[in-house]
Amino acid sequence: MSDEPRHEVARLRRELRTTGHDWFDAHRDGLPATLRAALAEPEAAVALFADVWPALPSDVDEKWSRDLLDVGAELAAALPTSLLLATGFRRAAAHLRGRGALRLAAVAGMRELAIHRLRDDDPDAAAGALHDLAATYRAEGRLHKVIGCADEALEFYLLHDDRPGAARALAHLGELMIEVDRPDSAIKYLSRADKLFTDLADTAARARALTSLGRALWLAGDRAVAHRRFNRALALLIGTDDDAAQRVRDLVAGLESVAEPVKQGDADLDQQAEHEPDPRQAR
Repeated sequence: MSDEPRHEVARLRRELRTTGHDWFDAHRDGLPATLRAALAEPEAAVALFADVWPALPSDVDEKWSRDLLDVGAELAAALPTSLLLATGFRRAAAHLRGRGALRLAAVAGMRELAIHRLRDDDPDAAAGALHDLAATYRAEGRLHKVIGCADEALEFYLLHDDRPGAARALAHLGELMIEVDRPDSAIKYLSRADKLFTDLADTAARARALTSLGRALWLAGDRAVAHRRFNRALALLIGTDDDAAQRVRDLVAGLESVAEPVKQGDADLDQQAEHEPDPRQAR
């Protein structure tokens, strides 16, 4: 690579840092060609690719954005495991999602994810990429794809034997199952999450999982056990996070306010739950 393309990329990056959005108007037409000219030394081109997305105005047309994403694909062929390129794709997805170009945002998100799949060395980074991709799928109304992202995040954590990450991923999957009206599946995921959280120090996360588990049990019709899970969550929160404890109480009150009249057998079970010893008093 001659010095000229590398120096041009360096000059554009310096100008971008000082001029921001005004920079784009001056360099819009030639930017993709400049990046392609620097492909022989892709590290420099990747840095500019990552820098440029936050500087784009919101009204950039999709054709231009697609061309820039295509340059990113060429850079990925040269540097398939570049974390800086992954950052560039994430910034691209955020920009495109913000202006409603969801199909292109999904393309950018999948390219970011492809880098983390190849690296396979940081489950948190991979889960972050999946979380951002899921945000695009959610904006598209494709909840099955959102669930697929959550399931893959769980797989990353399990393969890396990351128990805190697996617990969080299981809890997230359980909450998604509640959202799509599958309380039985939610109970399975959230029960697994609670077992993992039991051995971890993250009491706030365990309390959230117990609260979600209580909600899933309630929706499945098991109100007695649901009350016990809510009580366990409160035992973890009272005195440490009173605002979160109040949110649990509010959730229970909301569930009870819309509950259908119960049969006498169910009422007896609920009464038993109400008279069950408070776990805070059993300490």
